[in-house]
Amino acid sequence: MIKQLLCLLLVLSAPAIISAKTFTSQEFGYSVEIDDSFQLSRNNGATWFSSEPDGGLVVIRNWPGLDLETAKNYLQHGYQDARLAVVPEGEAREVVVGDGKGYLVNIKGVSERKAIRGVAGGFVGNKGQGMIVVVFGPEANWEKLAPVADRMTASARFVEVESAALSRDWYRMLAGSRLSFRGAVSDDRRVREDLDLCGDGYFTHRISSSAVRDSGSGSSIGHSAKTRSGVWRVVDEDGTNRLVLLYNDGRDVSGVIESRDGKIYVDGRHYTRERKNRCR
Repeated sequence: MIKQLLCLLLVLSAPAIISAKTFTSQEFGYSVEIDDSFQLSRNNGATWFSSEPDGGLVVIRNWPGLDLETAKNYLQHGYQDARLAVVPEGEAREVVVGDGKGYLVNIKGVSERKAIRGVAGGFVGNKGQGMIVVVFGPEANWEKLAPVADRMTASARFVEVESAALSRDWYRMLAGSRLSFRGAVSDDRRVREDLDLCGDGYFTHRISSSAVRDSGSGSSIGHSAKTRSGVWRVVDEDGTNRLVLLYNDGRDVSGVIESRDGKIYVDGRHYTRERKNRCR
């Protein structure tokens, strides 16, 4: 985790609409009030604002499907490379934002051989949105920057997401992931399902099941398994996002995909997600 803090901040985000003081992403459903002293400096990765007089920086990054536990763990770890080293200062504290909640933590570190201070926030929306906001600057100027940073992070809120954009966001989040389901279909039958969604648009889908069969001589356990493959995508249908699987044998299956409290559900069944898959 220590090498993910700012690496993840550099994941591509979509262009946003900016007004005099407000940075709003209608596509990803969040908004942050930016102080007038900060100007947009980069939007070809995470979105960066910089304050030339004070050397302050604001970094905003979209994180769909972020949950509170992940947000807290994420903020409690630091980052280090050849130019920058950042560590949390104290424990992450829970906060409430518009249409969501999250955590804030103070940070300190070194950037280009200069001491820095800052604050980092991980925020989770009530409709599956997520974002990371980091504000930091030179330690010598932090006393002046701190109140500004507090105001900006406190202004974070979530807004309605454009549904078509959310389907694209789902695709980016799921690409390279494994979705797994473990559960009981009936009292005597259990199913294990692993769906590997490759970044190149292909998938492998393995379903195995076991069942207890009663006979005159006693009970026996039967087991079966099948692995199929094909092409996958996420589509928007009248505001509803659907995970579509187009199997090589000509079948197609789809299910409503959604995030509830940071957990992924497909047609109402809870699937866990991990970055371990069988993609080549």
